[in-house]
Amino acid sequence: MSEVNACDLKIIENEDDVFDLYVGVGSESKAGLEVEMTFFDPATMKPMSLAQNKLLKNAAEARHDGDWVHTEPTADILEIVSIPGYPNDIKNVLNDINDKIKILTDKAGELGLKRSYFQELPDRTGKELLEHIVDSERYQTMYWPYREDMTDIVTYFAVCKSNQVSISHRDPDHLLENIRRLYFLAPFLFLLTDNSSGFNQGQPFSGHQGMMHRTALEERGGILPYIFTAQNGEDFIRKHIDYVMNNKLFMHYDENGTLTGIPSGTWSSFEKLRTQCLNFASNYYLAQSILWPDVKIAALKNRDGGVIGHRFEPRMFGVGIHQHQTAFLITTALAFKPNFAAQVDALLAEYGFDTQDLDTARENLEAAYDSAQNHNGKFFDIPYGTGTVANFAKEFADLIENAHIGDGLDEELEPLLSICRTGCTDGKINRMMFPTLESTMEFQKTHDPAIFNDPNSCAHMVFEKEIKKTSAGACTQAQT
Repeated sequence: MSEVNACDLKIIENEDDVFDLYVGVGSESKAGLEVEMTFFDPATMKPMSLAQNKLLKNAAEARHDGDWVHTEPTADILEIVSIPGYPNDIKNVLNDINDKIKILTDKAGELGLKRSYFQELPDRTGKELLEHIVDSERYQTMYWPYREDMTDIVTYFAVCKSNQVSISHRDPDHLLENIRRLYFLAPFLFLLTDNSSGFNQGQPFSGHQGMMHRTALEERGGILPYIFTAQNGEDFIRKHIDYVMNNKLFMHYDENGTLTGIPSGTWSSFEKLRTQCLNFASNYYLAQSILWPDVKIAALKNRDGGVIGHRFEPRMFGVGIHQHQTAFLITTALAFKPNFAAQVDALLAEYGFDTQDLDTARENLEAAYDSAQNHNGKFFDIPYGTGTVANFAKEFADLIENAHIGDGLDEELEPLLSICRTGCTDGKINRMMFPTLESTMEFQKTHDPAIFNDPNSCAHMVFEKEIKKTSAGACTQAQT
């Protein structure tokens, strides 16, 4: 979750005061990765505590230079951040994040902690996790205690973990094109990278857990509505600024730069704060930071925390062995390989997601979101526009494999291509291998964290021998 510079009390009068910060970076476009990792104590099966969180963060950062381990709201999570890289630095960024994942995972083991195999802690409720909020002004104000009318929202942040890819766009049209394309792909990408168990807060769950919890965000999350009405990139930016200025606030900075909560049942907005002479830059960027759509627009900052530009951040990727690599390979190819992006656009249009008919695209996308969220154990065997996710995935695999020919990323692509062509997502394999909460938690307790050392594999590849011995072998056959 993005922090805000609380000291920026510059007055923002209108959209022109911030517009230039959205226009892009031209040829200096870069990409980076953020990976949320959750840990627990295998001796007690309890989530990582506040004290353990601080100890692990400090121990890991002592092994690698830089500010690369960040806290999240609840104590069970730490987020690691990669170096940023140019389009020809994809391999370097992946090597960097994989080194950091191993450092944090290994250091956790030395401290008697263990990384969760699943992207969530299958047996833990949001209420339990929200009892341990890290010591941060922002998180303490938002979560401790949390407003009764925000219970579902804070539960989402406690229960759901994700990978995020950050890309600084070239120009306004590049921003809109990528965000719109990623939204059209979102139902597919949610399923492709899912590494959930079959349990949500200890209860059986047959859909997509993360998508279900995201519905609690309402107008703060999901699909930005103005992707369907923006005429071009500049129009999109202006609509975004207006959306930010009218976003409902449950906290704000006062004239002293102190973050203050707003009582339950009442809301403010940047526009309302204007009447109180509190239309500070810090409040504008706070209003933007508490929008959590599936493709977020977030600030780029200098070392002092000052906003110097913006980036887009797709956030629909699950967490597991390969998911960070899969997310990065897809998102950067779409942003940096124009021919591939055009081919994907053409494929999307065939499936009813055509930028020349945005009304129909919107209807198809809303239906696809609903199908993915409530797939009821069908995973790829669900409608996706005018076709199915299974068929789309196979065609997408061919396009991205060809796009990366000669990039030296063949091994990194293997999990992505395997899942696209078989339909055997990690979430699907998890439910086959661990059908009960007891078996799920037994594997959670006993798995070897070295399973994360090879990010060029997925659950279907890891459990291939076991799958062949069971009826789960039908997973591959179902997609052929």
